[in-house]
Amino acid sequence: MIRRGVAILKVIFLFYIFILFSFIPPADGQGNQSKSLAALGGEAIQNYSYSESYNYDKINAHALAAPASAELSVESLAAYLIEPAANEQEKARAIFRWICQNIDYDLGSYFAGRLSSTKSEDVLKSRSSVCAGYSDLFSALAEEAGLETVEIRGYGKGYSYRPGQRFAGPFNHAWNAVKINGSWYLMDPTWGAGYLGRDGKYHRWFDDHYFMTPPDQFIFDHLPEEESWQLLDRPLSQAQFEDLVYVESDFFNLGLAAMERNGSISAGGEVNLSVYAPEDVVMMAGLESDSEVFEDRTLCQRDGQNYEILARLPQAGSYALRAYAKKKDDPGVYKSVMQYNINASSGVESGFPLTFGRFGEVGAHLYSPMERSLQAGQSYHFRIMVPGAAEVAMVCGKEWSRLEAQGDLFEGNVTVANGEAGIFANFGGEKWEGMVRYVAS
Repeated sequence: MIRRGVAILKVIFLFYIFILFSFIPPADGQGNQSKSLAALGGEAIQNYSYSESYNYDKINAHALAAPASAELSVESLAAYLIEPAANEQEKARAIFRWICQNIDYDLGSYFAGRLSSTKSEDVLKSRSSVCAGYSDLFSALAEEAGLETVEIRGYGKGYSYRPGQRFAGPFNHAWNAVKINGSWYLMDPTWGAGYLGRDGKYHRWFDDHYFMTPPDQFIFDHLPEEESWQLLDRPLSQAQFEDLVYVESDFFNLGLAAMERNGSISAGGEVNLSVYAPEDVVMMAGLESDSEVFEDRTLCQRDGQNYEILARLPQAGSYALRAYAKKKDDPGVYKSVMQYNINASSGVESGFPLTFGRFGEVGAHLYSPMERSLQAGQSYHFRIMVPGAAEVAMVCGKEWSRLEAQGDLFEGNVTVANGEAGIFANFGGEKWEGMVRYVAS
């Protein structure tokens, strides 16, 4: 199965425009039946510890430098890969890294429905396969390296998945478990290797998240046939797995945590969700239907340790509410991190004001007004928190109205004029930066 691709969000002047990819891993339904953990005499991971600071630079470099002479057979490749390995973890890493760098997903076979051989020897020669081939090659190399490994099949939330989807029929994905220092660890070399982009092409993109993934994270998109291979003290049922919010690997890479774990939400005209986000992470959100992307129907803002994601649905129907995030100091684009399916029984006429990129970067929080469209000639109470700002002003055309400061909180009554209006902040010097945009008519 292929993973879905990276979603990109660009911020353009005063408002957001979302550009969405699709992550990949498709369904191949192949692979041997997963072995029972109990039958292997293994133990589920208890009090497991995953160190993000483990340095794989040396072992990665060795794996990526494998000469053609070492790649002629499973035996010769395994022998080469583990040469510098100091322990079982480094052996597993070398194998995982080589596969992710050298095996492409066989899109032709997948979309044609005629799968080529997934045997390890054939995958090594062709350098292309579907998930069962990735899994079989990993197992073959691991066994040659003296590691105990299992090929696991089950359901994966990959290429064709949509939040709220129910799974039935043949299993659509395969991955691995490896025993390291007496405990089992999960890994998915297929999803670690790359994704299918919106251009319909396979893109090799190494994703470290899928190497020794903690079980409580792995379960969000992998449901094994054999319950024990969840490696959880309290395994989830298939229904519980299907109901989990859809999250992508960067959700965990950025240290986010969802307060609402149910991926399908029934609501009236509004939705209010909360996501824990470290101080160095900024977030945005977007709402779309099957036919339209709505630019002013979400407001995403920091509220202490969490981000508050507000959505106003334009009418009854089904919507995708997507969240995007990145490191605050990362000059790159926002990455898709999670998605909810919203089933609205009614709609709300008014949308939210648009926010500038700096609004999220400084951790601003808007209290009022919360409507995008204001009535010209009417007085409104503006209240906004802008951490670090020296001054904040409401600007209507050429009219500037400074808001009164109480620490980082700024507020005041302003009568708005016809046309565009916005809240701007000054952090020292002559430069004023946009925070929020309204329209008055």
